[in-house]
Amino acid sequence: MSKKSYIAALTEGIARLRAEGRTVVLAHHNDADGLAAATVLETALTRDGFTVDRVPLERVHPPIVERIHDVAAGRPVIYTDLGGRAAPVICAANKERSFTLILDHHPAEESTSGKVLCLSTELFGLSGEKEISAATGAYLFALALNTDNCDLAYLGVIGALGDSHDRDGRLVGENRDALMDAVSQGVIRVTEKKGRETYTLTKFDKEIPMGPFSKSLTTLGAAGYAMGGPELGVRTCLDGPSPKYESKLAELTTLKEEGFARELARIEKDELRKTQHIQWFSVGDGFSPMGVKIIGEFCMDIRDAGFMSNEKYITGFQDMPTEIPGLGTFEWDLVKVSMRVPTPLGQRIIDGDMPGLDWLLPEAALKIGGSIDACHGYAAAALIPRGKEEKLIALMDELLVEKGL
Repeated sequence: MSKKSYIAALTEGIARLRAEGRTVVLAHHNDADGLAAATVLETALTRDGFTVDRVPLERVHPPIVERIHDVAAGRPVIYTDLGGRAAPVICAANKERSFTLILDHHPAEESTSGKVLCLSTELFGLSGEKEISAATGAYLFALALNTDNCDLAYLGVIGALGDSHDRDGRLVGENRDALMDAVSQGVIRVTEKKGRETYTLTKFDKEIPMGPFSKSLTTLGAAGYAMGGPELGVRTCLDGPSPKYESKLAELTTLKEEGFARELARIEKDELRKTQHIQWFSVGDGFSPMGVKIIGEFCMDIRDAGFMSNEKYITGFQDMPTEIPGLGTFEWDLVKVSMRVPTPLGQRIIDGDMPGLDWLLPEAALKIGGSIDACHGYAAAALIPRGKEEKLIALMDELLVEKGL
């Protein structure tokens, strides 16, 4: 499998999409990569004559997917930056109603329905860990749709930086191809210092450091999930920073910082629990009204703090709201679980000395009725029934012990 085979599959998907009608439901993740990918797809499809109804999502979960396909009412559905691992769930929820494209970059399952085409880059040998972001995958889709969409290359870079694909000092693989396209168009400048590259966006008549900019989009989409943040994030990707963006970002940054400081003090004091291989905590609804992706951001922030063990997996729990913007209210009692790893453990995962989270969390979560989707080796998340938190931790410890660790 290769980039060539991926583009061939995209071309097939586009042909089938065009044959199904001109109104599409686009479900996308709410971090920088998901927002950038949604911007690419909405722009490219609109240019091609489609009407696009966007639905930002924090998680893929069976009741959510069922409602998306109920709302679609037979119209085509596209998932981006999520959905790959949940392809069988999507197939079941779709009930053969809508032609569905999954444009993901996470480890994925094969589709079980002819109506659902799962095009996660991982199924084509393109690593979603650092070679290709969801936004860069969307950019390749846009180019296959029409080469005039080459002006969307910068969005692939935004998505890649949002997912920290430059962690080794520079973008590589398909992300680098998108970067070079944007550089040749004069909308991104690359600077190298001490073996590391930095990227500056010049598209919007000002110089914007792209690392901080991409992280700000995640703040909009995650902290502001229930407060219009994803919509503003997509508009900012397309039109550049505005006074409304600056104001909302300042508001959400303050909300996030205050919440993080409050929970950090509590956890550092006496709320961090440790087992043989796991260190874990719950914030309950302490981050409300921010979205549940914020628990992953918090785990990332504290991963190398002095009170954390640098050899134990980090697990945080946050209450899952019953209201999903754009989809209504759901009857469930769930918690979101997010996992990250301290830097030393992350290196051991890269070296193959320790299992990645893309194996560990799904293996345990599915055993207790959880739902999983977008997982990487160094970052993973799931939804599990409330009250199963300690069971999940125990199962992950058992899995690691079974591996002789």
